[in-house]
Order: sequence, then C-alpha cells, then structure tokens
Amino acid sequence: MSDIGNRGLLAALFLALSTGAAAVPLVRNLPEPAITVRFDYYPQDLARIRALEHKLASAIKRARAGELGETELHLDGNDGFLYLYGPDPDRLYAAAGPILKPSRLMLHAEVTKQYAASSKTFPLGKDNSD
Repeated sequence: MSDIGNRGLLAALFLALSTGAAAVPLVRNLPEPAITVRFDYYPQDLARIRALEHKLASAIKRARAGELGETELHLDGNDGFLYLYGPDPDRLYAAAGPILKPSRLMLHAEVTKQYAASSKTFPLGKDNSD
C-alpha cells in the first residue's frame, strides 16, 4: 500500500474512532439531594429503618414530589442518613415530614433542605424555625 493509501486508512480509522468516542454517553453526576436527614440508629433498628424507608418511598411517590435515595448507615458509628431527591425541597418535606416526625428513629434527627443557592438545617420537630 502506498503512503497516500496508508494516510487515508489512518484518517478513516481516526475518524471512526473519534466518532465512536463521541457517541459514548457521558457519566451523569447525581444531583444533590433536596433533603438530607441525619439520624441516630443502632444495629437492632435495621428492620425499623427498612420499614420507614418503605413508608417514605410510598408517600413521596404518591405526592409526586420526588424519590427516596439510598440510606447511608455508618458502620463505625450510629449515624444514619436518608437522602431525598426532588425539584422542590418544601414539597418533598411536606410528603416526608408526616412519616418522619412520629418515628422513634427520628427522635434526634436533623433535616437539611438544600435550595439552589442556600440550605436550611433544623431539628426534625422544629421545621418552621428560621
């Protein structure tokens, strides 16, 4: 094959590879949670935590306010975190708050609502404080 043929083949190969690379979907970053709930737990609470997650997921879905993310339970301590996602933290909390407040698991919980440019953190039972 001549040099011109080799260059043409290389150019075609380069074009095919670069086009294929552009078609690969970009890794999507997860959005920030609209609400984070930090709570205390003990290993014997796992079944109650799962039941609470189920109730929360159902209430949030019924309200069409967003979704419940994964729960984070620290193995080296007793800190747990619930992550709730949705476009409006206030609407999401309106759906989740009535499930969270009466739960004994949430006795000393702290809620953080994340807005576009700010956040608001408060003890679960005092959600109207500024």
